[in-house]
Amino acid sequence: MYMVTEGWFPVNKAAEVGKLYLEVMKKFPEDRSIEKPIVRGAFWAAKEGMRALTVSSIKPGKVKESMDLATNRLLMLSSIEGYVYITHIAYDLVEAMPLVGLTAPAD
Repeated sequence: MYMVTEGWFPVNKAAEVGKLYLEVMKKFPEDRSIEKPIVRGAFWAAKEGMRALTVSSIKPGKVKESMDLATNRLLMLSSIEGYVYITHIAYDLVEAMPLVGLTAPAD
């Protein structure tokens, strides 16, 4: 399973977001027993401001712990005016195929 988090914030808040992100990661550091980062951060400019994306691979049986960690981080970041986010839990191909009665192709 993957956790995909998208964030948006005003361009004029980018430095503030960056500084707070460093604090957030000190307070709630990566825990590889829960999840493995795939994309630590990807950023680009969009019409609505800056966009951010993170992707983590969640360890089996650790969805709640992964959500708790992400929520704690995101609640801190959302203290910045204009910062909004959405989090998705997504199946990988091997997990998703049986849901529609198929088997994922072998690697």
